[in-house]
Amino acid sequence: MHCRAGPISPLAPTSPSPPDTIGPVPPALDPQIAHWLGTTPPADVDVADIEAVRRMADDYMRETGGPGPRCTPDTVEVTHSTIGGVPVTTWQSRAQSRADCVVVAAHGGGFIVGSALGAERIAVPLALHHGITTVSVDYRLAPEHRAPAALHDVIKVVRGLSHRRIALHGSSAGGCLVAGTALWARDNDITLAGQVLSCPALDHHVIDQVWSPTWTSSAAHHMWQHYLGDSPQTSDPLWPYVIPATQDNLADVAPAHVVIAEHDVLRSQAIAYSHRLHQAGVEVCIADIPGTVHGFDGLLPDCDVASRALTGQVEAIAGWLREETGVLTAH
Repeated sequence: MHCRAGPISPLAPTSPSPPDTIGPVPPALDPQIAHWLGTTPPADVDVADIEAVRRMADDYMRETGGPGPRCTPDTVEVTHSTIGGVPVTTWQSRAQSRADCVVVAAHGGGFIVGSALGAERIAVPLALHHGITTVSVDYRLAPEHRAPAALHDVIKVVRGLSHRRIALHGSSAGGCLVAGTALWARDNDITLAGQVLSCPALDHHVIDQVWSPTWTSSAAHHMWQHYLGDSPQTSDPLWPYVIPATQDNLADVAPAHVVIAEHDVLRSQAIAYSHRLHQAGVEVCIADIPGTVHGFDGLLPDCDVASRALTGQVEAIAGWLREETGVLTAH
């Protein structure tokens, strides 16, 4: 893992292999991730089949209970409400919280599955160790709600908050929504403290043909098809922010912390977007993590490499929001 304040040099591409073949575990794979893949191989599901994907997600929630609780009710309060008419889940420290700071999070799930609970892995440490509240958006899912419906929802939440300092966090498809929201905020004179993009989907035209067991090139293709549809709503005012990489100008957006997995079909687009941010004068930190797969920090948040990556994300957010004027409020 590394952060670069100076010029960013090109990062080595991954070795190509058949796009949708899981195949043998590469020798460079993190040992804990390799063990997990060996004992719990990714489900063989066609992402083109929405119902099959959602059955798989429901089975996961039923069998595992979803994201495991990382706090007790007496330390962090978890509430469900709406902001601007959009459902949200909020994590707030019961001991003390910064009254002027908040993180808005967008979960992953290929725009078609997932829930606000996906932010739990960053929300709890932010609340426990930094007194920072996280608001996670239960945005509308595709294909029932095509782009830019999900982006509308995230922006509605941002606009509905009264906090002086706002940071964003997004994973995979949520990274697309966060990057788009950051660009929209810039164009609407809304200052954001920073944006975390973890294994983000940023460009529908750049899908690597590489060994990527947790998110294949076929899955990425169908993700964009579900989200954009056959008749994109290009007349919507938010359309220019739907696919962040299509923006010609990335200058003056919020500082970025970008997490990049080694074995990920979205790797090249994350590298390219990070380079463009840097070239546009945006402060960017690249966490390019060897031996990892797409979504590793959400799929295996307790393994060592994911824990370090999540700590980096939490510390980046805390650093952006840490100001002398931050008021700690007891509950």
